[in-house]
Amino acid sequence: QSTWGSVPVFSKSITSMRFVLALLVVGCSALNAPAQGQGNVTILGDVTVAGSIRTANIRSQSLVVDGSISVTHGVTTESLTTNKASVTILEAPTISSPTGVVHVSGIATGDLSGGTVSAAAFIQNDVRQWAMTHHEDFEAEVKGWSSNGVNSCDGVDHHLGGHCNEVNKEVKKTFTGLGEHQYVRVQARYHFLDSWEGETAYAKIGDKIVWTDVNDVRGMSEAKSLCGGEHPDTKLSVPIDVTVKHSGDSIDLAFGSTLDEHPCNESFGIDDVIISVR
Repeated sequence: QSTWGSVPVFSKSITSMRFVLALLVVGCSALNAPAQGQGNVTILGDVTVAGSIRTANIRSQSLVVDGSISVTHGVTTESLTTNKASVTILEAPTISSPTGVVHVSGIATGDLSGGTVSAAAFIQNDVRQWAMTHHEDFEAEVKGWSSNGVNSCDGVDHHLGGHCNEVNKEVKKTFTGLGEHQYVRVQARYHFLDSWEGETAYAKIGDKIVWTDVNDVRGMSEAKSLCGGEHPDTKLSVPIDVTVKHSGDSIDLAFGSTLDEHPCNESFGIDDVIISVR
């Protein structure tokens, strides 16, 4: 115990008061100190930001933002979780969205790079992009089609149907799991094989024919046979690309022809069937 004037004071109280005064002096000195140049901040543990954070560059193994984040240069991270992020360049092994939709505004080539981008759909410049739901190239086991016979023109790339495979006029399949959408897009490649003589090829969605084409090889004796039998093949890998208004979770798809001879004499093949929605 000591005295301060005529008032007795405990030494511990004096020590506490001196500590508080020291903090006040340091705080005032910091406020009055001249501004220093911008530098780097290294945090080995966790940091929680209740408001907003603005920075030129962020490098982190894991970054979680409850609100929004604005980065003027780039973000490099193994994991990024945020409700809203605005960056010039984003580099990450995986980009995914719990809602199934990734909204990208003003994306340019090279701005978005990563090993995996997982989303049910992308919105770019306020336009919803096509989301592929099915792709069949018939290189593995054929499932769900009315005919599972496959063939190949070069022994490497296989197609459904084709030379000597009986398909009873058409091949068809019901595709499910399309999800929520307003339009469906069907893409495929159609092979006209051997002695077509003015017959018609077609594609159907449900009971509606959405694509047709014709082929006639009569009088083309000098044309080469590229696939199947000895007849000339003048139309191989013809692209099919149609879009129709559609909202159901499934779609009935068929490819066929009006051929009327044995499939070893004239036939068709289908390859790379792609179903996309938006």
